[in-house]
Amino acid sequence: MFQADKNRQKLSSPIGVFDSGSGGLTVLHALEAALPTHDFLYFGDHQRAPYGDKAGPDVYEMTRQAVQFLFDQGCNLVILACNTASAIALRKLQQEWLPSYAPNKRILGVLVPMVETITDRPWIRWEQHPQQYLQGTVGIFATEATVKSKTYLVEIGKRAPQLDVIQQACPELVPALEAKKGSSTTDLLVEGYVSQLVKENNKVPNWIMLGCTHYPLLRNAFEKAASKVIGNIMGQGVPILCQPSICADSLKDYLTRHPGLIVPPPEQRGTTRYFTSGCTEHVEKTTAIFNSLHPDGSTGKTTWIKQDISGY
Repeated sequence: MFQADKNRQKLSSPIGVFDSGSGGLTVLHALEAALPTHDFLYFGDHQRAPYGDKAGPDVYEMTRQAVQFLFDQGCNLVILACNTASAIALRKLQQEWLPSYAPNKRILGVLVPMVETITDRPWIRWEQHPQQYLQGTVGIFATEATVKSKTYLVEIGKRAPQLDVIQQACPELVPALEAKKGSSTTDLLVEGYVSQLVKENNKVPNWIMLGCTHYPLLRNAFEKAASKVIGNIMGQGVPILCQPSICADSLKDYLTRHPGLIVPPPEQRGTTRYFTSGCTEHVEKTTAIFNSLHPDGSTGKTTWIKQDISGY
């Protein structure tokens, strides 16, 4: 068994997935389903989570440490499955840190696929053909840091200037989810945020984008809230865009266009290892709500490995 694992390691480098906490597990499980022969390493910086209320320079440095740790574990590609890290740290890491530290490795984020999906324009070379005809309003629900960064606002605006973007920070949702408050609490919180978005902007969204990787767990709550708050105004349902499936499709396309970056072992199911900077027992308990999303239907216990990255 050891020899098989060793040979597998020679053939393939794992794909790293990073989040400040547990929300990135929704993206991880979508990637596992889309790329079943690939190996994955997940790192959650639970000890310092959440990132949503932290200053930009701190978010950058903590994200860099996590990415460096995953690179050192053999990952050639790391996915920032954290909207806050993607919005604040990704570009600087790609442009300033990566060329000198690991020029042959790559860092991608969850923000780019969402912008491309909403605007129907590629992330690069969009300026040749900006989307001039797409009109309407996109409502984005995200953490405070993601909203304050205005990254979605700016990047969508450049590619689809006729599209209105309104944002709503939802600071209570992630704590409520991880504390297992239950649907009665989270449904009320979501309805309150949807109502606040509409009231403060005096607009109703034609699309809703869930801009935090925890929020797919609340998709039904957002659907109910949108039907109640917005449906009464528009008389129709509002499409809800979730990141996991969109990011998985985007990564499959990226790997097709970059075939030398990751070489999966043929005819073998991939493996996943989980690392955390937090207390493993606590993390195992609080991440149990994500187990139902695992592609093999497993609801069993996930084993987490303690890892301090503060020295990276």
